[in-house]
Amino acid sequence: MSDLLTNSAQHGGQLGEGYGRTKPQGADFSHGIALYLEKVSVWFDSFRALNDLSLYIAEGELRCIIGPNGAGKTTLMDVITGKTRPTTGTAFFGQNYDLAKMSTEQIAEAGIGRKFQKPTVFENFTVMENLLLAAPRDKRVKKSFFSRLAPEAQLALDESLQQIRLQEFIHKPAGLLSHGQKQWLEIGMLLMQRPKLILLDEPVAGMTDAETERTAELCLELKKNHTLVVVEHDMSFIDTISEKVTVLAQGAILAEGTLAEVQANEDVIEKYLGR
Repeated sequence: MSDLLTNSAQHGGQLGEGYGRTKPQGADFSHGIALYLEKVSVWFDSFRALNDLSLYIAEGELRCIIGPNGAGKTTLMDVITGKTRPTTGTAFFGQNYDLAKMSTEQIAEAGIGRKFQKPTVFENFTVMENLLLAAPRDKRVKKSFFSRLAPEAQLALDESLQQIRLQEFIHKPAGLLSHGQKQWLEIGMLLMQRPKLILLDEPVAGMTDAETERTAELCLELKKNHTLVVVEHDMSFIDTISEKVTVLAQGAILAEGTLAEVQANEDVIEKYLGR
């Protein structure tokens, strides 16, 4: 990362380009890394929500983040999406996007999508209308739900519906969907934005076993074309989807490795899993 700032300028990054300015060519993953967080700390008065945390997520990786309540998982997601600024340290998306200098809207446009724990769909609108509302549109003109979609948006719609498996419910109000279906619809709304990096916050909380199994399948499907960071407490779900697991505690990384490796780690057992 020592050459990151130089590379950022060379690849059309934020430095020297004006505050928070984004570039249309997208994130530069030429080094194989989608997300760089280096020595990030976040202080709220005297409380350190993140404490000198360094995290690197490879392009195409599915990383699972676990840890006790108050470990810093939400703050980590907030830093990545621009909701919270690092007190110290750096956060980059690819080589060229300095997340600390971008608004939440600019970060979303750069290719980072976040799904919160509770689904935030428009319950009075149909599945189709929810997806269309999420489609990128020219903000200079007002368009109805029934305006002709650009070819790229139409392709995103078709692919999103196929992945979330809600084709038969496209005309059903979102409020009538099951909890799991609402979660999948919100993921579909993210997919309409064509993100490169997807953050999922406790995606299976409150789901049935069948819905949890389907969500695991969906995450593995998404990994084929996206980088994923999944925060979750359900260990059986983590076991199904995980490659590498990061354990947070007190705002710092406690352990990293496979799920089996971190579950056998004495510090993790003591501070998170219990004996």
